[in-house]
Amino acid sequence: MIKGQKLKGTIVALVGDILPTRSLSDLPVSAAEVFKVISSADFSVGNFEMPLTDRGWPIEKLLNIRAHPDIASSVGELGVDLVTVANNHSVDFGWDGLSQTVDLLQNSGVAVIGAGLNVELARRPALHTVGGVTIGVIAFSCLLPTGMAASPDRPGISPIHIDTGYEVNAHYQMEEPGDIAAVRVRTSARERDVVEAEFAIKELKKMCDKVVITIHWGFGSGEELAEYQEPLARRLLDAGGDVIHGHHPHAVHGIGFHRGKPILFSLGTLVGQQVFLDAPTNVKALWKAMSPDGYIASIRINSDERTSVEIIPTRLGEDRLPMLAQGQAFDSICERLKRLSRPLGANIEHHDAQLRASAL
Repeated sequence: MIKGQKLKGTIVALVGDILPTRSLSDLPVSAAEVFKVISSADFSVGNFEMPLTDRGWPIEKLLNIRAHPDIASSVGELGVDLVTVANNHSVDFGWDGLSQTVDLLQNSGVAVIGAGLNVELARRPALHTVGGVTIGVIAFSCLLPTGMAASPDRPGISPIHIDTGYEVNAHYQMEEPGDIAAVRVRTSARERDVVEAEFAIKELKKMCDKVVITIHWGFGSGEELAEYQEPLARRLLDAGGDVIHGHHPHAVHGIGFHRGKPILFSLGTLVGQQVFLDAPTNVKALWKAMSPDGYIASIRINSDERTSVEIIPTRLGEDRLPMLAQGQAFDSICERLKRLSRPLGANIEHHDAQLRASAL
């Protein structure tokens, strides 16, 4: 693929985590090339995870981050048309901080979903028509800081709660008492939330041709999937979804397929400037260990109605802005995707300077 070339036939481009802490004006050429690829798509969706706010107070959670509200005026440079804020950092400064972020993004020309004054509004989807095809996008988060999941009478983000249990191997712990290996962590999506999500997706499908489900889930590092992810993805797709757009791990995860529909478990990071914020030493070490890799997924609708996925790998530079991956960086992302995707039912093929995912 030629740098900046329009993604021919693209219906929607999907990108990963977006965490800017500096103005996106006056971009380096390498980042501008990536954002040009995104903007050349007919429609694009990303996960905006950085509160742009000077309001609110830090809620009680593992880590609170935010950036200056003035950054919002330059967010359009990303080339992303719509973002979800249903994630575990948009809420770091409470509803006041989140609502200011949403207002600023919308005023800058970027559509926002995934949050609202109640759960019905938080689940409200977006509709976009291009070339006679209407695309619906609905957002959920499985990572829910205390008090920030929207409810019928509480503002917040669009939730799917995850229930966690701990299964102990009795025979193992009898001979190795205290060994953590005797404990298996079990997770499952809360049934009531899944049923409500399925209903919302079914209603959305009545209004559009294709449904993109954008969901914040999984572990924040590593390459393992959480137990609940695959069963949840299958149920959401069976309810009427056509593609799962996953994010949160800050790393590239595998791609799967369910009945011909792609599950993008994690697209990695598009902008990762949170590393420039002040933070405790242990947090800085965690950020330093995070992968700099990501990819743009170009979702096409073919004449036979199959969904194909073309992948343009990216890597963060020193400014934590993306560049098109080349050489060793490209090969590393390619190898990782091939290794992680095959067990999930996907084949990754290499075509020139991009990759293609298809069901096995």
